[in-house]
Amino acid sequence: MSFDHWRRTTASILILAVFAFAVGSPVLADSSAVFSGKVFQSESATPKPGVIVTLVDPDSQKSFSSEPTNDEGAFRLDTAPAGSYMVVAETSDGAYLAADAVDLSSGDNRPVALTLTGTAPNYQSSSGTSGQQQSQLPTWAKWTIVGGIAVLALLAIDSVTDDDEKTSSPF
Repeated sequence: MSFDHWRRTTASILILAVFAFAVGSPVLADSSAVFSGKVFQSESATPKPGVIVTLVDPDSQKSFSSEPTNDEGAFRLDTAPAGSYMVVAETSDGAYLAADAVDLSSGDNRPVALTLTGTAPNYQSSSGTSGQQQSQLPTWAKWTIVGGIAVLALLAIDSVTDDDEKTSSPF
């Protein structure tokens, strides 16, 4: 195996490793946490069907949503990794943001009861931290950017190492 072939192989492996870390490889992700409970209408013990409960990671802005609640107001969400999340309940009347964050550990967590009170705040927190909005690229855009960088890096490596492999012609 020539030195150039070894160098090209090593560079390709390093680029693939950086690519895997950049897109958040699912192999490296934490195990899933189970978040479940019931949603009730304001000021009563009446279950609220049709509510979508969403967990939002405040750091990365990634979100994980449940199926709509059933007739008993029950929901279950088992796609989020363990961590700390803000809880949003989306109804036909609007969206409600829970006052406190929820910390989830791997596996089953204690069920919660969410009671919808007041008017729907439409995703705005009452903590006074408005004005700091982060723009989040969609997943397809991240894949496109990282893929483009990887292809350009491979082309650059190939052009640098390609000069040594060419044979000169007398004509």
